[in-house]
Amino acid sequence: MGRNVRVIVVGCGAFGSAVARSLSSGGNEVIAVDMREEAFDQLGDDFDGETVTGDGSSALLLQECGVERATHLVAATGHDATNLLIAELASEVFGVRHVLPVVDDESLVEVLEDRGIEPLCPHRICEEEFFRLSRLARGTGGLR
Repeated sequence: MGRNVRVIVVGCGAFGSAVARSLSSGGNEVIAVDMREEAFDQLGDDFDGETVTGDGSSALLLQECGVERATHLVAATGHDATNLLIAELASEVFGVRHVLPVVDDESLVEVLEDRGIEPLCPHRICEEEFFRLSRLARGTGGLR
C-alpha cells in the first residue's frame, strides 16, 4: 500500500492499537485516536504515526485529523453505538471510502451492511474461522 494510504484508527484498545502498529510498520500513514492518552502506550516505541487525544465520534476532531484525506477509517472503540456513529460520519459526511467499524451487535451489523459499510464482527469472524479450521459441516443455526 505505502504512504499514499492514510488510515485513522479510532480506539486504541487491544485491536485498534494492534492494527495501528501493524499499519504503521507497513509504511502507511496512521493517525491513532483515543480519549485516554495512556491508551497510546499500547502502540509501542516504534509506532511511527500520529496520536490524537479526544473523542473520535466528534466531527470536529475527525476534521482536525484530516478525515477528508483518509483512505481508510477503523472504528475500534469498545462501544458498538459509538463505532456505528463514527462509521456513519466517516462514510456519509466525509466520504471516506473504506470504513471498517468493529460491531458485536448483529442488528447493527445489518444496518451497516445495508448502508454499504462492511463491519468487522468478531463473532462472525470467529465462527468463520472455526469452521475453516475444524473442517466440520456447517448447519443453519449460526450467526448468519
